[in-house]
Amino acid sequence: MIMHVDHLVPDMELESDVRLQAGSFLITRKELPDGKLNEQVIESIRRFSSQLAPEKHRVNIKANEQTYTHLRSILEKDITKITETIKSGKEYPNFLQDNDLREKVLRVVEKLISNPDIIRGMYEFKMGSETDDRMRGQLLEHSIRTTMLVIAVGLKLRWSIIALVNAGMASILHDMGIIRTESYPALKKLDDLLPTELEAFIKEHQDHSAEIFSEQKLTMLPFTKNEITHIISNHHRPDFKESRHKTTLLLYFAELVDEMISPLPHKVRYNFSPAQIKILGEKFTRRNGLVNMMLALIKLFKNSGLCWNIVSCLVDVFSMQELLIEGYGEKLKEVIDFCPFKCAVAYPHTGGNALPRTVYCNNSNEKGFACDHMGQVRIEIFLGAGKIKSYNKCSTLTNKLHELNKAGKKDQDLKTGDKTEEPEEKDKAKETKENKKAVVAEKKES
Repeated sequence: MIMHVDHLVPDMELESDVRLQAGSFLITRKELPDGKLNEQVIESIRRFSSQLAPEKHRVNIKANEQTYTHLRSILEKDITKITETIKSGKEYPNFLQDNDLREKVLRVVEKLISNPDIIRGMYEFKMGSETDDRMRGQLLEHSIRTTMLVIAVGLKLRWSIIALVNAGMASILHDMGIIRTESYPALKKLDDLLPTELEAFIKEHQDHSAEIFSEQKLTMLPFTKNEITHIISNHHRPDFKESRHKTTLLLYFAELVDEMISPLPHKVRYNFSPAQIKILGEKFTRRNGLVNMMLALIKLFKNSGLCWNIVSCLVDVFSMQELLIEGYGEKLKEVIDFCPFKCAVAYPHTGGNALPRTVYCNNSNEKGFACDHMGQVRIEIFLGAGKIKSYNKCSTLTNKLHELNKAGKKDQDLKTGDKTEEPEEKDKAKETKENKKAVVAEKKES
């Protein structure tokens, strides 16, 4: 198998001689005892890595147990890094807050990357080429996050370990076919495609991903292989009424959420079908925040059998149960529209990845402005690029927002049978936590 020179370690065995672009050989297998690398040879290969043929920085290594063990350790570092990013909640919303859930998710992931074919597929996808490492990096990170989200929601749904492993396998491979499409590596051109052309790209990369899965030498029952092939082949456009392939729906929702809220090599998002876009609006053909995403899914799939169960579990793992209150978006708008001067702003903004926890007055810095609803507490809003601006909180509307969130939380707790003590205090504590994450600090005006 092809490996990057940075990943070579002693005792790996060359599969073929190491050639240079000039036509000569740098290292031959005959020069090495049993064809095995040592520190000196590895250093020499790295020194001339830009002159290697047929690919720069790549050599052909025998795929044995030692090789797979080392590659697995490389992938584990990627998974650990992604897990820490999720846990921090800064760059990506945290769906692994529950320690027990996180440990279970990671155990299933560990089981997945124990498979040599999965290791090989992930590593080859990660390695990429000299010019598109960042692009493949984004796609691989998306696949890993989606896999973890699929497993987390599957655990909430109480699916079996076999179902979770199958879903995880499909998730790992679901987008690898992109590198075989005609659009790759110029994926930015997807932004200029017509809807019918995007649909053709969707089918093309799903089919190629299914081909990649079929190429893996996995030992499994024909039914299981057909199921995973179906999942990969339909993860963007599943049949919502086909209950036999319920795992396809799980990947559809998890993949949709991650692609919509994460950076990708292109701006366009094709996760919602043209029919769904007519309902939701054109803004959902581009990247969106988690709050808007969840409200969109609730609007589309409210009380729709398994789809609704999956959406409810997504809301749960992201700790946004408040959104499940009937008409949350409209009621939030009513809270903001209560402002007589139309200067109230919910924060964090609904276009982001955190629920609004406070309301501030956009006119509070204007000289001579006064309002009976405006409080004395100041809130500092991080505007990006190191800029921070301070505003007065709107006491009346912040309290109304707390009541709205508390009602949603209480309603969900009643449905699940949970007992929540002092929900108002909990909501305020959550507000403080979310505001800190968004680099928001509160202070009293002296």
